[in-house]
Amino acid sequence: MRVLKVLTRTTVLGCAVSMIPAAALAGGWSTEGIADYGLMFEEGRFIVEGQATYGARNVDFENAETTIGGAPLSVFGVDIGSDSADDMAPDLFVGSGSVKIGLTDNIDFFARINEPYFISEQPGFDWNGRFAIAETNADSLGFDAMLSYKHEISKGNFIRVFGGPRALTVNYEQLSRTLYPTGIPALPYLELDAGIDVESDLEYGYRIGASFEKPEIALRAMIAYESAIDIDLDGDFAVSSSGVAVTGAPASASATLPQSLEAKIQSGVAPGWMVSLGVKWTDWSVLDKLSVNLEGSDVQIVRDLGYSDGWIVEAGVGHQLTEKLSVGSTVTWDKGIGGPYSDYYAFGLGGSYDLTDNLKFSLGGRAIYKTASEGVYDIARIDSSTGATTRTVTNYDYDSSWNFALSSKIRLSF
Repeated sequence: MRVLKVLTRTTVLGCAVSMIPAAALAGGWSTEGIADYGLMFEEGRFIVEGQATYGARNVDFENAETTIGGAPLSVFGVDIGSDSADDMAPDLFVGSGSVKIGLTDNIDFFARINEPYFISEQPGFDWNGRFAIAETNADSLGFDAMLSYKHEISKGNFIRVFGGPRALTVNYEQLSRTLYPTGIPALPYLELDAGIDVESDLEYGYRIGASFEKPEIALRAMIAYESAIDIDLDGDFAVSSSGVAVTGAPASASATLPQSLEAKIQSGVAPGWMVSLGVKWTDWSVLDKLSVNLEGSDVQIVRDLGYSDGWIVEAGVGHQLTEKLSVGSTVTWDKGIGGPYSDYYAFGLGGSYDLTDNLKFSLGGRAIYKTASEGVYDIARIDSSTGATTRTVTNYDYDSSWNFALSSKIRLSF
């Protein structure tokens, strides 16, 4: 069984092929895959790891139709704009750094800094949906810390429990155009820029989990739960023309980032071979609306997101070619949550090479087939003092497309 023991240290599964391409490709705003804190389970007293992922995205909106207060744009005397938006999802780059410290033979400490949530939707200011959404940009900075305790329940069989806090900050920006009445019959409305820019303080949640491990055959079966995180955001709402402020107000918002439950099993099946299967559920339906309150007024701007729960299923196989070189592949299905985030199917291939006894380099790629779907941007302006509600609604379609991700990882152990 020595070969399988070596495989647990060098397999590419969960290493080079963990691309984290989900951000704004499908599966919601999360950049985290299934149990992507596998470093915690690795052998070694001290291990540090860095990862960088680049995603090349290819999503084009088409057949867009926009109404304001139920009326088509043509009645407002403004340039209607294009009914399409090419490359609405810019390419992305995300990174992370992790450390694992073996405190005793049975107790390990794991910590990570990463970007757990990321949004970049930029259909632009030239399509007719600009009065609903021209850009949505958000990023985050996350911090994880966990302790794990491993106990041998019988010879060669172990139970591990783990858990700890999660913390993050979020920055959110939403840009659009708005119509400003002039009172001039020949030019009834002007287009002005409208923007919401809010950010949160450090907010907290937690992760808990357990696993059964049999190192002799590289077997690990685990389940973990991540709590929801409530965030409060503060900032500004501004209306401007050519960069000159016209009006504005302090703005505040609240949202809940979803809870999740994940399970994964991996095992050696023959000398030099390993297989894995994972599944993850994320409660994205909790994030159905994003409401922004404008201080000093009775106006509220509400974005109807209408997300559904997300599911990810991933199967993988890894093979150790030599003492230093391993290769692996994965197949992934992501259900999508609605809007720009449709179902996708991904095919990953990667390799891991031991440069020295203490230094490992991994490189992997993933081809992502994103399915065709349709969505809606629904923005409501609600004045609670009068009960008046004005909705700006843009319906759009997008075709299926191929997207790609490339990830590299370096791991140093002592």
